[in-house]
Amino acid sequence: MSLEELRGHVHWLTSIAIRTDLRPSEAVIELRSESARATLRLMGIVHARADLGDPDGGLVDEVLVRELPQYGPWPPEARHLLHHHNNRCALQWLTITGPSEEVEILAEEFGER
Repeated sequence: MSLEELRGHVHWLTSIAIRTDLRPSEAVIELRSESARATLRLMGIVHARADLGDPDGGLVDEVLVRELPQYGPWPPEARHLLHHHNNRCALQWLTITGPSEEVEILAEEFGER
């Protein structure tokens, strides 16, 4: 199941695993709805922040993945991340928000499993 297929459904963040011992480092995020699951994978982690309110999986209001360009301006809402950018490649910016959940990951690659 893809992230796009979860659109319009109530979904929960069920797990986040960040592995910095791998090369490249990776984050694997599991989301589920009543009828489906999606697994997101980011590789080459540059920045990660997670404020999780519910250890059993929090309700998610919005999941966004945006590409931040290698060259050129970044959107104003991403300016706090500029110091992580080295112009080597475009970066993928994942944000997950919910009533008690907030996750932000910046990585070199994004994929879905």
